[in-house]
Amino acid sequence: MYANIGVGIDKPDPDLGRYAVTKNPDDWGVFKTPTLREVEHTAPYMHDGSIGTLEEVVDYYDKGGTPNKNLDPHIKARHLTAPQKADLVAFLKSLSGTGWQNIAAPTSFPE
Repeated sequence: MYANIGVGIDKPDPDLGRYAVTKNPDDWGVFKTPTLREVEHTAPYMHDGSIGTLEEVVDYYDKGGTPNKNLDPHIKARHLTAPQKADLVAFLKSLSGTGWQNIAAPTSFPE
C-alpha cells in the first residue's frame, strides 16, 4: 500500500515520493507503507528516518500527521490517552519474534 502521511512535506524542499516518478498528482507525497514485522528493530522510522522511536511514531500519527493537500483520509488526530499509546507501542513490539531468522532456503526442490 502507498500513502501520504505528511512526513517531511512541510520542509522547504520536500521529497515528493511516487510523484517524482509517476507525475500523477495523486502520488504527490505518497510513499510505500512497509510491513510492521520486526518494527521494533527497524529504527529510525519513516521514509526519511526522521522519527527515532516507536513512541514518537505513535505521537506523530496521534496528532494526525502533517496536514497537506494529499494527506491520506485515514490519517487524522486520534487523541489517544497515555495508556492507549503505551498499549499501542507494546502491540507493535509484539510483532517481533525469534526463530524465523534462522530458516534456511531449501537446497533442492521436488522434481
